[in-house]
Amino acid sequence: MAAGAASPEFTKLCSWIVSELKLYCKLEENVHPTNSPTEAEEFQLEMSGLLTEMMCPYSVLTTGDVTRRLLNKNNSLLLLTFLISELEASKMILVSRPQKKVREDEGSEVFLELKGICVALGMSKPPANITMFQFFSGIEKKVGDELSQLKEALSKVPPTHVGGPLLKKPLGPVHLEKLEAINQALVNEYDVRRKMLLKRLDVTVQSFDWSERA
Repeated sequence: MAAGAASPEFTKLCSWIVSELKLYCKLEENVHPTNSPTEAEEFQLEMSGLLTEMMCPYSVLTTGDVTRRLLNKNNSLLLLTFLISELEASKMILVSRPQKKVREDEGSEVFLELKGICVALGMSKPPANITMFQFFSGIEKKVGDELSQLKEALSKVPPTHVGGPLLKKPLGPVHLEKLEAINQALVNEYDVRRKMLLKRLDVTVQSFDWSERA
């Protein structure tokens, strides 16, 4: 906690709270967790945008050098307090308005994402009179059941069933940069192949037209 934004564990916690907040609030800004202290500046820039969007009342979190605001224990604790209090308030507002149904926002982007979650979890179509609180409680229970089944299945697997990891050491910035370069090369190759196939298809279709004219 003392390291604040320089601690990947701290940024992961903040990122998780923000992801929970986005289930209840319409927030545009995203906050991504970091993998090393060198990414602290990028995290603070993202968090600054989020706090501005949320109209955070604490000036120590919204003013001054943006690259050093969250590098001390006091500001880090204050940030967690603010985010957690906002999350709790959002949940309380949701519970206090049970008359708001899930289907009121049917067709919206959020509804479609929730529908995708239900499909992925194999959940049945929710009833028309279900509240948002009941809906999320159902998702939470389903995820818990799936995790329990997974743990039970893994407990029956022999220790030698799964081999050791291919990577023995954690990846550093240099490795990630190389992986990104490889990924970009594959994406470029795929794009060229896709365009080539589309061009071949176009020429094939045009050849039929030429035959009719001949």
